[in-house]
Amino acid sequence: MKREFMMRGTSMFFLLLFMSQTTYCSQSIYGSEFDYKKAKPTSDYFYGKSRKEIELYCKREMLGTSDLSACAQFRYERIMDAFDKRVSEVEKILEEDDKANGAYGQPAALPYFKKAQANWLLYRENDCYSNVYSVGQASLRFIDFWDCMTGITKHRLDELTKPNSDD
Repeated sequence: MKREFMMRGTSMFFLLLFMSQTTYCSQSIYGSEFDYKKAKPTSDYFYGKSRKEIELYCKREMLGTSDLSACAQFRYERIMDAFDKRVSEVEKILEEDDKANGAYGQPAALPYFKKAQANWLLYRENDCYSNVYSVGQASLRFIDFWDCMTGITKHRLDELTKPNSDD
């Protein structure tokens, strides 16, 4: 009886150990929430490489998932550099216009532009997180996230660069 109990106890111990290992192994970084603001810059991933070298590397076929994700993030970082520059230019233009219009008692546009930008950033983030999390766990979800962020940002950059053009 004592021996039978020990056998069952040992069997239960290994069964529980196996189950906990299975649960642990089934979890991955792809199943957790992702904060893109905490992502390391791609300059860390592509350490020592020039922008041109990275661009050429990212055009290669047969890249692994980590490389594809880093390349997608790299494209996002590039568009954000151009985007931030353009937003800064627009803010300077609006600031000057606000000074001139203020002399005639007109309301300032810059505070509304800044509010619109803050809301646009929230829209972009939430839209991309929603799209990516809707597919569940997948190794390509971060690539999809970066591509989403890049596409929406590029569209907004085009709006800010050519505000009067009809598409």
